Amino acid sequence: MTRCYLWIFFTPFFLMTSCGYHAGPEEVLSSYQTICIPYVKNDAKGQLTANLIKLVSTQTGLQYQNWGGDLTLLVDLLPIENENVGYHYERKNSGKLRHSIIPTETRLIAIAQVTLVDNMKGKSLWGPAKVMASIEFDHEYEKTRDGINVFSLGQLTNYDEAYEAAHSPLYDQLSQKIIDFIINSE
Repeated sequence: MTRCYLWIFFTPFFLMTSCGYHAGPEEVLSSYQTICIPYVKNDAKGQLTANLIKLVSTQTGLQYQNWGGDLTLLVDLLPIENENVGYHYERKNSGKLRHSIIPTETRLIAIAQVTLVDNMKGKSLWGPAKVMASIEFDHEYEKTRDGINVFSLGQLTNYDEAYEAAHSPLYDQLSQKIIDFIINSE
């Protein structure tokens, strides 16, 4: 009879551990109420910092504070890398193809080193870990089809404009991945 009770008592524990059950991140983060996010290193325009503050406030249940929070999220944005991933043959002004190829699609890769610090204990709770996001965009590489000088009147090339415009969705994606790291880390 006691054997039956022992079996009934230990079966739920066995099932919970055998399927990989562990205390969820909400349970870990629930012991904290506030978080401080200092300015992200190498975030020149503050766009990534602003995205992180917004997402932390809406998705983690933690309240953002300028300083003195229970937790501190330290983020160091590494230099953004770009690689050309799409090409086409260059055309002459007459429309005929040349034998050289030019890039028309570029991938931007952003990597951030993330550390979540417990300010009460003075030690790292999670991290440092590298979080990566990437985005691809199309562009005209050097000149427009009508042959107008793209540098006249100080205007930028289509590539430069596309490169700058791609940073916003790239930072959105990176911010979300950093928040997912905070929520899903053990």
